[in-house]
Amino acid sequence: MSEDDSILRTVGLTKHFGNIVAVEDVDFSLREGEVMALVGDNGAGKSTLIKALCGVHQPTSGDIYVRGEAVSFEDYGDARQKGIETVYQDLALAEQQTVAANVFLGHEPIRSDFLGRYLGIVDKAAMRERATESLDRVQIPVDPGAKVRDLSGGQQQAVAVARALQSDPDILILDEPTSALSIEGARNVLRVIDDLREQGLSIILISHNIRQVLAIADRISVLAQGRLTGVRDADSASRDEIISLMMGADDEEDVEEFDLSTSEEGAPA
Repeated sequence: MSEDDSILRTVGLTKHFGNIVAVEDVDFSLREGEVMALVGDNGAGKSTLIKALCGVHQPTSGDIYVRGEAVSFEDYGDARQKGIETVYQDLALAEQQTVAANVFLGHEPIRSDFLGRYLGIVDKAAMRERATESLDRVQIPVDPGAKVRDLSGGQQQAVAVARALQSDPDILILDEPTSALSIEGARNVLRVIDDLREQGLSIILISHNIRQVLAIADRISVLAQGRLTGVRDADSASRDEIISLMMGADDEEDVEEFDLSTSEEGAPA
């Protein structure tokens, strides 16, 4: 793949925590408008790689490029300025607040009149209207005035995604978005991912669920013990091949020794 094909890539990315090597010499790439799945067993380095891409961790060595430009992220805000948003597994929603309030949590629109500007009064009408626009993008019917605590898991995930879309990102990182959801909730989230891809977003999907990954992703990057062990096209890859790469195994027959359940949609493995 040429450099021009990628919206985001790393070259030789390495991250140490003291004497511990969390990620080593990873060459990762994300193409425009694709869903790239990132899979690996617990401790494989997925979280460390993602946190380097969104500015939470600074690499020990290696380079990150966005649209061919070398970048250095000191914090999450730097990554956001380059069009990268992340929805973490815990969602970080305020369950006692409304959907609209959560979509704008921390950056609420202020009324434009004198009193609004002087006292910092939130423009609730604008907040509701703009929240509705973001929710329409994820095509989940949710009342902006509803309390988050009253929503299903899938609806809460959609609210978190809608909040991320407020900054109009080019790249969206989703951390285990279906892990705690019912089968129906997981299907809805996968549909949201597909819709966002159709809208032109480039998406990194971290997941343990190989069945879902094979169904939704364009390509799959596999990490094992901090190293990138392979990248496969999802439409031609097999479950056993992916598991073999997750093990760092050379022979797919070794997969039988690896206990990884992917039989339940929406369940972590």
